[in-house]
Amino acid sequence: MVEVAVIGAGASGLVAARHLLSAGLRPTIFEAARTVGGAWTPPSPSSSSSSPDPDEGDGLRGRAGDGGGGGVGRAGRGDGLRGRAGAGGGGVDGGGGGGRRAGRVRRHPAAKMWDGMTLNLSRHTCRFSDFPWPDDATAYPAAGEMHAYLEAYADRHLGGSRDDGGDEGGRGCKLRLESRVERVDRVGAGGAPGDGYEVEWTDLADGTRRRDEFGGVVVASGFFSRPRWPDFLKDRMSEGGGGDDDKGGSWPSNWPVTIHARDYTNHLDFKGRSVAVIGSSFSALEIASDVSRSAERVVSVVPSVPWVVPRWVPATMPSAPDANGGQGRAEDGPDVLTVLPADLAFYRRREPFPSSESTVPTADGNRERHAFLKSLLGDRQRRTPLGEPDDPDAPQAVAISDDYLDLVAEGEVEVVRGRLAGYDEDGGLRVTDGDEGDGPPCRVVGGVDRVICCTGYLPALQEFLSPDILAEIGYDPEDGFGPPSLAWEALCPSLPNLAFCGMYRGPYMFAMELQARLIAGSMSGTVEFAEDELRTALERSRAAREARPRAQFPRADYVGFMDGLAEVCFRDGTAPKLCTEVGDAVAPAFYQLDEGVAREGLEDLRREVRRGQDGSRMPALVMRSILGTWTYDRTIVHLGTGKMERVYGMVKYSKYWTRGGEKDEEDGGRDVGGRPVLYREDGVYEFTPTQKFDVFREYEYECRGDALEIYFVEGGKRAHLFLSLKFVPATEGNSSGDDGHWVEATSDHLCIKDLYSATFRVKLEGLSASEIVIKYRVKGPSKDYESTTVLKPQLSR
Repeated sequence: MVEVAVIGAGASGLVAARHLLSAGLRPTIFEAARTVGGAWTPPSPSSSSSSPDPDEGDGLRGRAGDGGGGGVGRAGRGDGLRGRAGAGGGGVDGGGGGGRRAGRVRRHPAAKMWDGMTLNLSRHTCRFSDFPWPDDATAYPAAGEMHAYLEAYADRHLGGSRDDGGDEGGRGCKLRLESRVERVDRVGAGGAPGDGYEVEWTDLADGTRRRDEFGGVVVASGFFSRPRWPDFLKDRMSEGGGGDDDKGGSWPSNWPVTIHARDYTNHLDFKGRSVAVIGSSFSALEIASDVSRSAERVVSVVPSVPWVVPRWVPATMPSAPDANGGQGRAEDGPDVLTVLPADLAFYRRREPFPSSESTVPTADGNRERHAFLKSLLGDRQRRTPLGEPDDPDAPQAVAISDDYLDLVAEGEVEVVRGRLAGYDEDGGLRVTDGDEGDGPPCRVVGGVDRVICCTGYLPALQEFLSPDILAEIGYDPEDGFGPPSLAWEALCPSLPNLAFCGMYRGPYMFAMELQARLIAGSMSGTVEFAEDELRTALERSRAAREARPRAQFPRADYVGFMDGLAEVCFRDGTAPKLCTEVGDAVAPAFYQLDEGVAREGLEDLRREVRRGQDGSRMPALVMRSILGTWTYDRTIVHLGTGKMERVYGMVKYSKYWTRGGEKDEEDGGRDVGGRPVLYREDGVYEFTPTQKFDVFREYEYECRGDALEIYFVEGGKRAHLFLSLKFVPATEGNSSGDDGHWVEATSDHLCIKDLYSATFRVKLEGLSASEIVIKYRVKGPSKDYESTTVLKPQLSR
């Protein structure tokens, strides 16, 4: 039986080992940490403590060289779980240098997550095909849930061994924890192809150095190994700079304390601080949102503008999915408005299986994707100081964040567009215009005392792969896009039985799984390649790497990449069998040989669609869509006399508001998500053409269950419930069309003897409301009138 070394016990290492076993090979997993999970390991319990470690002062002091992602950390830091000497995760060394710890230091060395972090992909996409999430799993699991999922996956498929290399589960997989790989080279340091590979590692439990020979090696150490810094900080951070307690004195005292996103664990570490968050990725926007809970001021410095999409989005889906496996074709039934996880809206087939992968961005393709994202968001992003991406011909970037745009719109997060070029002598941030940051400083942002660099990661393959191997794969240690050039980002034709899994920017779990199938098939001989097939696949990888401008990810066409891998892994066309037509959603469960498992995945998707159509998700969608400033015009018609009155002015729906004298925070920081929205109306009541007077009123809106509840505000405080609104697609008038969808809700309120019958109609254009119509029919002993209010959004919030 061929022995294969797998370097790393994160998601890619675990799935690689699982499929190597299935192919009749014998994997040995090397992992420097004391547990599986890699970058998905959440912060330790101590990281959420409100009291910093005595050695940490204000929570920003720490030591350089803690490991992360692909596993770095020769420095002797504790691993945060069981008090053993620390090392990097992912199975390799990796002193990535770096900064000062933002948070309590006793955390898993490979962890990249922060307290409260939630996945930006739903459980339908962020999973392995044959291992569904539990029925009670949340739609968007937290980092801790993801780690538990990976542990359960290892227990199921790899036998649950947790010792120093034994085979407790008896399934042929060895798991060497606390084993840091130091060197991988071909047997004989350049021997004939097929002679195998020599792996050298350090047993961190006793400090001994060991070596062994293997018939194959799978590198699954993760892409997030070394923090990537702005150019002007690279040298300082490699020396351990960062500020605050820098004993070497190399960090100017008036510069802001600077850390990397990997060291961010908790917003409480920044209470009362003025914080700048650098970057425009998912982590940058989510950390900016999170840190605003405690920071006094937050500045978001964005080098480029992404499309900012929340986790839940509106989409049109057929009301009667195809019983034969389709989900999303127009002929399956009438299209109705639904609310879905964003990834289910994104990853839909544009052509039948197998769809051809688009590797190199084109202007036409870019414009098409920009138009799709614009239709999804409506004017929501345009109305904020962030604005929309400037160039529709350039590749689009997407960042998932629920609260960032709302915080920006209401001034809770300041946006500065440009690239951080340096700090001036007073500690101000020098920001340059343009994506390349090569122009003169255009402005200085002052008053910042903490900087969080969410500027990406680099791999650390040079820490353990031999120079000979690095040369063969065309490795560039400073390329944060796709450092090696590999066929399907997995195989190098000139290095038999050496493979890579998940080693490129932006791999999804199912991409890793198909790579693992491909690798196992290649090493076992069950997958054979047609003439020039490997070369063609390698050329596609190189083309993506060399393209300028680059896409956000090397394999940005997720559906095309999955289909291409599936064609190689399932030569007989056995998978996928479900959801293969235009408009169908694409999810890992469908690329599954076990049709029963695949159909379970399809039914899970159908349940998600039905939940999105039952109205329970509509209140949150409507409330997000109406945030901002509106003009309003109200007509009041007294039915008995025919007299008409008019009220007009401005309405503001505010999410982040305080009343005079109130403190908008708690010991755990303020809530930036599930907050009530304040409706504030200021206008002029035109009783007659010559009788006018100023008026104002306030309500509070809050989502509760499947209803949007509206409360009276009296004397500056919330009073009793006024209306409870349950929105559904409009039944009268234009309920949907090319320019949007109308949703409506009705509710009654009895005020002493007066009955208020209300109808609220909201026109949704993507995630943005473009019109609101509120009607009241009021009947009582002395009242008999109809009130109609039409609200139109202002251009900017």
